[in-house]
Amino acid sequence: MAEPKWKRFERLIHQIHTQFGKETVTLNDSVIGCESKAERQLDITIRAVVNQYKIFMVIECKDEARPIDVGAMGEFASLLRDVKANKGVMISASGFTTAAVAMARAQGIDTKTYLDTENIDWKSEVTIPVLLSRTKLESYAIRFSSIPNLRWAVPTNIPSPLIETFAEDGTLLGPIITLLGRRWNHDKSLHQPGKHSFVLAEHVLLNVGDARYHTKLDAEINVKRCRYFGPLPVKMVGFRDEQDGSITAREIKTDFIEPARIERGEVPGWVELSIDKEIAIKALLEMGYVDSLPENAADMVPKDKTY
Repeated sequence: MAEPKWKRFERLIHQIHTQFGKETVTLNDSVIGCESKAERQLDITIRAVVNQYKIFMVIECKDEARPIDVGAMGEFASLLRDVKANKGVMISASGFTTAAVAMARAQGIDTKTYLDTENIDWKSEVTIPVLLSRTKLESYAIRFSSIPNLRWAVPTNIPSPLIETFAEDGTLLGPIITLLGRRWNHDKSLHQPGKHSFVLAEHVLLNVGDARYHTKLDAEINVKRCRYFGPLPVKMVGFRDEQDGSITAREIKTDFIEPARIERGEVPGWVELSIDKEIAIKALLEMGYVDSLPENAADMVPKDKTY
C-alpha cells in the first residue's frame, strides 16, 4: 500500500532538517505531556545542546490544501506548552492565514511555507525581486585640436570614430572609437550618470591624403543610468518565513536573465523605474551591467552567425 502523501511530506521535511545541521532530528517522536499526562505524537523533534544547555524543538508538518488557520495554530501552541518545548515551528505546504501568523508571532512560533520548484507533489513557483541597472553610454563627441607649431588637418572622408590614429613613432593605435573604448571600459569613474569631458589622446597622428598630421583628441560623453525592477524565477528547495519574508535553502539557482528583452518590455512583471522613484518592495538581488565599446579593430568585425 502506497504511503499517504501527508506522511511523505513529513518524511521529506525530516530529511531536509537532517541536512541542515548535526543536531538529533527525530521523525514521528512521542513525549508524555506535562499537563495532559498523555502520550503526545510529534511529527519531528530536534534535540540539541547549546553552550551546555539542552534545547528541545518541535516541528509540526501540515500538508493541507488550504492555508493553515488560527484554530490549527492554537492547537499547536497548546501542544507545545504540554510537552514543554523550547521552540515550535509549523511548516505548511500551502501557507498560513493572516490570523494564524499573528497568533504564531505572539506565541513565539515560527511559521514556514515549504517551497519546492521541482517536486511534482508540492511544486511551487518561486521568484525573487531583482533590481537590474544598466549604465548606458547615451552619446559621445570627439574634439580635434591643433598642437602648436605642428601641421594640423583632419580627414573628412571618413566618420570620425573610424579615423585611424598613430603614435608619434608611427605605431598604429587603432580607430578613434577603440581609444574611447579602452578608456570607457576600464575607467569606472566615467560610469557615473551625467556628462564627462576628458583628454582622449594628448598627441596622435592622423592620415590625411598621403601625409600625416598631428592632433589632440578630447572626448565628451553623456552617461545614463537605467533601472528595471521585476521578478526573477529561481529553482530551490527550502522554506519561506511568513513572518519576515526571508527564504532558507541550501541552494538557490536563478533562471537566465535577459536584459535586452527586459528593456524592450517583453518579460512579464518587469518595469522601468524613474531615477528618483522609490521601490516599495526591497530587492533581494541587485545586478548591474555596463555598455562596452570595442578596444581593438578585431572587436569591430561582425561575428559570423550560425543558423
